[in-house]
Amino acid sequence: MNSSGKHSESSPLPENPSAEPLLLEGLSAFYREHDKRALELFEDALRVAPDNLRAHYLVALCAHLLTQEETLEQTCSHALKLNPRDPYTIACEAVRYLYLSNFSRAKSLFEKALQMLPRNLDLKIGLGILYEYSGDKEHGIDIFGQALELDPENVRVHVALGAFCAMSGDFDAALAEYRIAKGFEPSLESPHQRLGQDYYYEGMVEQAASEFGRAIHEEPKEPAGYFYLLDCLRRLGRTDSALDVYEEIRKEFGGNPGLTSGLYEQFSMCSEAIGALEQLSESKPSDPSVLLRLSMAYRDADRLSDAIDMAEKLTRLAPDDYRCPALLGELYFRHEDYRLAVAFCRRAVKLNPNAQSAYTTLADALLFLGRQEESYQAIQEMEHVRKEAWKRYQAKFSGQDRADAGL
Repeated sequence: MNSSGKHSESSPLPENPSAEPLLLEGLSAFYREHDKRALELFEDALRVAPDNLRAHYLVALCAHLLTQEETLEQTCSHALKLNPRDPYTIACEAVRYLYLSNFSRAKSLFEKALQMLPRNLDLKIGLGILYEYSGDKEHGIDIFGQALELDPENVRVHVALGAFCAMSGDFDAALAEYRIAKGFEPSLESPHQRLGQDYYYEGMVEQAASEFGRAIHEEPKEPAGYFYLLDCLRRLGRTDSALDVYEEIRKEFGGNPGLTSGLYEQFSMCSEAIGALEQLSESKPSDPSVLLRLSMAYRDADRLSDAIDMAEKLTRLAPDDYRCPALLGELYFRHEDYRLAVAFCRRAVKLNPNAQSAYTTLADALLFLGRQEESYQAIQEMEHVRKEAWKRYQAKFSGQDRADAGL
């Protein structure tokens, strides 16, 4: 099935047809890079048809893209229980190894699945995503070229090809691909915005600034281009121009803290981030994510009392979130209240034994209290937890936790 409404190869095993409309709608979203919506629809398909292995693969792929590890693990494990030899199960495992950065193992499994379904568009896209993550430009361009033969109007594939062209230094070809994608999906960001980011991350700041300027001209209501342009101008030492862009940001987007706060944080504009997050917290006083971000922004600005007040409020709202006591432990340590730092760090590691930063703060706070033996014990416990986590990761990476799967 492709974005033109045609069907690509599916599993040779019979599947529940009741999931097909949800899969169609989900793939339409996925091909247009609307991954959150795609995942929701693919998960709905699984609820309707829990034995549909094609849906398992698509859920796994979206979960990987959205870094939802628990969803990925559960989906792959369930697919293995249903049928470890199905090409979509094999592809699920490929996605799992991709998430673990075992690119060679993931590649071999994608290729095995494609041997069984050689013209399957979604498997080709999965393999292409692997090449994106591993930086394999030559193979990435080839596999996405094959995908375009199956679906010439696939927005995701055109965008991916554009990124590979930029990686290869062919920025004109990259812009052409981004323009094609934009033509098929008008809701996408400006092609100049995408190309500007390509230049930006290659360190070509002058060229990036030019592209971000074009993006702003094309789409003056989109904020990201302004922030990237501001950063480029600051790096280039063009202070007056940077101040002009800053004033444009305040004028155009100052009344929308939900839009600007994340960008202020991304570009390390600490005081502006605090202002936007304070506005946001007034409209969302019980949103734990906003309060956490605001407390961390206060911390970064050395406003420890404000950071502590906000983190304590957050702890009352989300008592089971280990990040709250871990943050409070760090804040009280900075405030030189080592007893409270110890108390909150212990609470954090009780909620999450893998909270590494809490162990470090705990050990340091105990040391300042003169409790050397307990500090040493905290370090030993941290090392034990770290080693066990590393063993689990290595088992996943190597496939030892799947040794009986026969893949």
